[in-house]
Amino acid sequence: MTNTTERKFHNISIEDREMFAYNSYREKQQAELKRIMAQPEQPIKYCFEFLKGYIKESDDGMKKKCYDGIAKHSELLDYSEAHY
Repeated sequence: MTNTTERKFHNISIEDREMFAYNSYREKQQAELKRIMAQPEQPIKYCFEFLKGYIKESDDGMKKKCYDGIAKHSELLDYSEAHY
């Protein structure tokens, strides 16, 4: 009695396994970031956190970029339930 289906084993090096695991993790991370950034509240929150913690007082160019980003994403907010 012979087995007609032979099992084939694929030899993958440890480096390749690590690379595949890293790529999978990175893709999941990027998808999660894309999902989060689709909400307009998150970029606004990020801009305020950046302003609070990372910008020097004399860096007016970066402040302008942050305020412009806040204004751009504020237009996307849903104010339909703001009266509640």
